[in-house]
Amino acid sequence: MIPPYLRKIVMEQLRVAIDTLQTKERYALVQSDRQLTQLQNLTTATLWFSSLASVVGYLAALYLFSNLDWELQDRKLQLQESQAFLKAVTANVVDGVITLDREGKIETLNHAAEAMFGYKAEEVIGNPLTFLLAEPLSQSSNTDLTSSHIPLGQTIQSQGQRKVGAAAFPVEMSISELQLDDDFIVIIRDITERQAAEKNLADRADELARLNILLAKTNTMIEDRNRELDKFAYVASHDLKAPLRAIANLSEWIEEDLIGEIPPENQRQLQLLRGRVHRMEALINGLLDYSRVGRTQVATEMVDVRALLADIIDLLDPPAGFTITVAPDLPTFKTKRLLLSQVFSNLLSNAVKHHGSSTGEIIVSVEEQGKFYEFAVSDDGQGIAPEYHEKIFTIFQTLEARDVTENTGVGLSIVRKIIESEGGAIAVDSQVGNGTTFRFTWSKQPQST
Repeated sequence: MIPPYLRKIVMEQLRVAIDTLQTKERYALVQSDRQLTQLQNLTTATLWFSSLASVVGYLAALYLFSNLDWELQDRKLQLQESQAFLKAVTANVVDGVITLDREGKIETLNHAAEAMFGYKAEEVIGNPLTFLLAEPLSQSSNTDLTSSHIPLGQTIQSQGQRKVGAAAFPVEMSISELQLDDDFIVIIRDITERQAAEKNLADRADELARLNILLAKTNTMIEDRNRELDKFAYVASHDLKAPLRAIANLSEWIEEDLIGEIPPENQRQLQLLRGRVHRMEALINGLLDYSRVGRTQVATEMVDVRALLADIIDLLDPPAGFTITVAPDLPTFKTKRLLLSQVFSNLLSNAVKHHGSSTGEIIVSVEEQGKFYEFAVSDDGQGIAPEYHEKIFTIFQTLEARDVTENTGVGLSIVRKIIESEGGAIAVDSQVGNGTTFRFTWSKQPQST
């Protein structure tokens, strides 16, 4: 039997143990409830996420499939547009356009190809390209074209064969691969006219080469003839001038020896004789000068045209009644002084000699015309009728009788020849009674001789 004081202690300990156990059980229950709640929440969230993922997946799949269908429709539309564009292009180009499948068989051909070969499209579709050719594309192989034998990216020349007519014709074609349906496209052209033009060009080139050889020979002959002409001119001038001088001297001796005994009429005739002799000598000199223009080397130098004209006017010594005005803007440039001096000397001399009056005014001016200077020599003389504007440049042609005005008819011929040999041109502007203006162009750069 348990003593009373022990029984109390044991009961107290037992109560404490029971309270502790109950506390632990309540804590365990609370923890279990919390874990169960968390598990329920996690399960609910998982279910929600799973449902949401299913919905999103469905929507994504729906979007992807609809987008894929849209892209498929767009690609189909693009393909149709490309095919329509290609068809429109091939229908309107002037070259023949033929499409081939992977086996090298004809699928389509445009109107130009139909016209070129004389076939309708339905007559050749399904046939190899060589059906339209008179010879195989490769001399080493007679097989039809296939995807492994098609010569891509090359320009090929062959012979086409029309439906009607045995004669083949030259063609040139190029084959390329199409991105559409992996087909091939052939651009084919009839080059009959081009080959004819090339042959004609080759013939012309041969003819030109032959003419160049002939021209070289002719130039050599001309150079030889020019040398002979120079020699002849020198000898002829010497041989012709010598007797002329003798005649002139003899007439003077006769006149001196018979002074006071020769009747006036005979004196006039002797003077006329000497005048004719001097004229003949002037003609010979003029002819020699004319023949030498453009055939002799002339030095180039800096020329002050105003100073050049001052020297010419000083040598010309015009009559007191004449005024020669030189424009202040005349150029200084590198040119052939001797030739330009001959031109101005002749023009100024003619302006005085054929003026028709003892007084007059002559003006020399200039204008720039690109690569040329245009000089003008104007006078206020009697003028020249338009019908004689060309005649005055013909050698030995004069508008007045030589007995009226001493003139060889060579001066203006020499002037024109000099100007044209230097790349310029001369023209006359004149009316009877309104004076005369000679205009000529002169290159700013000296011509090579």
